[in-house]
Amino acid sequence: MTMDLLLMARYDAWATARALEAAGRLGPAAWTRPLAGPFACLRDAAVPLVSAAIVWLARWQGRPMATGLRAAAFADAAAVQARWREVAAAVEMFLVRLPKQALEAPLAYRTATGRPRQAALAMTIIHLFTHAAYHRGQLMAVIRQLGGATVHTDLLYFLHDRGRAAG
Repeated sequence: MTMDLLLMARYDAWATARALEAAGRLGPAAWTRPLAGPFACLRDAAVPLVSAAIVWLARWQGRPMATGLRAAAFADAAAVQARWREVAAAVEMFLVRLPKQALEAPLAYRTATGRPRQAALAMTIIHLFTHAAYHRGQLMAVIRQLGGATVHTDLLYFLHDRGRAAG
């Protein structure tokens, strides 16, 4: 396991937790309030962050999943936050235990539409972390749409927060 991937996993866990906390600060009334745009409600913008990590972790562990989480299964932001803490810890544990030589091994998987794909395991791990930034951006846009305060979730903020930004 390279330290860079472990650092990125910790950054992803931190950034997603911050984004979900920002969503939670909007209160229960905002959770399923109908929205105009690509997401029906705040909940539907928050759950993909956790769902994608669950799907990729399952693939890495040889437990392919056809679909992710159902947004309707989460009654409030606290439920998503709790699930995220579990998933982030499981991703970190997977990476800590992963032999370095496994990173270049090909991972065969199926997309959500069932198409077969293959990529080096390391590339799928990097994909999860970079794609999460896309979902966090969507969530921040929904939070703004609902009049909420957004938070910084960028890597340099994480590094600074951890005292690692000097250089």
